[in-house]
Amino acid sequence: MDHSEGLHQAGYRLLHQLHGDIQHPPAGGLSREDIVTKCRNISSGAANNAEKEPLDTLIGVIEAYLSGRASADALQFYCSEQFNTDIGKEFPELLSGLEKLRMTAPESQPAASADPASLPKISVIITTYNRKDFLNQAINSILRQDYPHKEITVIDDCSSDGTDAMMAASFGEDPRVIYMRSETNQGPGNNRRKAFAAHGDGEYILFLDDDDYLIDSGYFSKAVGFHKLHPEISFVAANVFMEYSKSQQLKISSLGLRSITPKQDYFKNFEQKNYPKPASTLTTIFKREALMALDILNMNMVNDASIYLRALLIGDAGFIDTIAGVYRIHGNNITFNLSQSFLIENLEEKRLIRNMAIERYGYSKAEMNEWLNHNVYDTISYYLMNSAKSHTDFKFMYSWASTHCPKAYSQLKREFRTKLMKKQLLRVSFVRTLLNR
Repeated sequence: MDHSEGLHQAGYRLLHQLHGDIQHPPAGGLSREDIVTKCRNISSGAANNAEKEPLDTLIGVIEAYLSGRASADALQFYCSEQFNTDIGKEFPELLSGLEKLRMTAPESQPAASADPASLPKISVIITTYNRKDFLNQAINSILRQDYPHKEITVIDDCSSDGTDAMMAASFGEDPRVIYMRSETNQGPGNNRRKAFAAHGDGEYILFLDDDDYLIDSGYFSKAVGFHKLHPEISFVAANVFMEYSKSQQLKISSLGLRSITPKQDYFKNFEQKNYPKPASTLTTIFKREALMALDILNMNMVNDASIYLRALLIGDAGFIDTIAGVYRIHGNNITFNLSQSFLIENLEEKRLIRNMAIERYGYSKAEMNEWLNHNVYDTISYYLMNSAKSHTDFKFMYSWASTHCPKAYSQLKREFRTKLMKKQLLRVSFVRTLLNR
């Protein structure tokens, strides 16, 4: 990330003043509330929004750290990436001072063991295609985890950017890293399934995209400890930073969910209000036996939403209220460039999940038909708003919805008729000029 000098100075001033307050506290001492208030007072004097927004996020990270909802890793990462400031070197007493004020979080560490192999294994599966620099960072973020029993499988979708050479040079001698390469382009879903079948033998599984990475080195330990405390869950996930590459900003994305969310509640309301989907699967540690029970080896579409929905048929969802990773938004994410074939596979997968819920898990047919209509509407409308390029794209999706989900089709047709007309009109420069007056 590039850093403007003004932003660096704004962050430095806040941290410098905070460092001074901790070194020389008032007679009555400092509380967590005092720290946050002082930070907000400094932020209020920022020169502009370009400085104030990152400062406000920094205050949010400090507040999360003090309340046990963020690690020292997350705080140091944010200061380094957003303000180009190494707080460990430039403000050596700051972290130790904040640590004394910090609430202890119930982090559920697994039992210590002299033999790492006696701990449950975490198998990490990373799909990649022509992103060797991102991939290198993703792998190293896993290797930095303090949890000792882990193995990484990288499956390369026939990259042409030298990924194979990078893997050999950087990780060829590391027994914890396995490299697989597909001879033809098969897509991330097929590659996840292929790598899982070949090497996903850990008690816990993490599916990681090559452009995302973890920042909390203790996260695996927390996640395994959480699983041990809550055997009823299928997975556990956490909060992340959203990294907006274009604006070069990091923002906290908090799920705001209960530590244990019942499977039926989450399944029926998935991606609706108060039931958000975690960012990709970058912090999500799945129980392998749940993945096998949901028939992952026979899934046509091994993508995040499908895995979550099937997993919620099996067990509850767990959440750790901590900032564990970074999800990049850079314009090349698959969610902003959906193809029709990908979308149809996604919709067919949701129909399969609807049938599984009815036939295997006792959900009512009427309830699940309504669930499918809602999901079809959301999926297609997202595609039409973000990826559709022409009238043909609209017509194709209308045709599928009309055949398989008439109720969703009626809603789509009604809502998107005017949006399509506007999209077509705005292509005409004369009309566009008139509208911009």
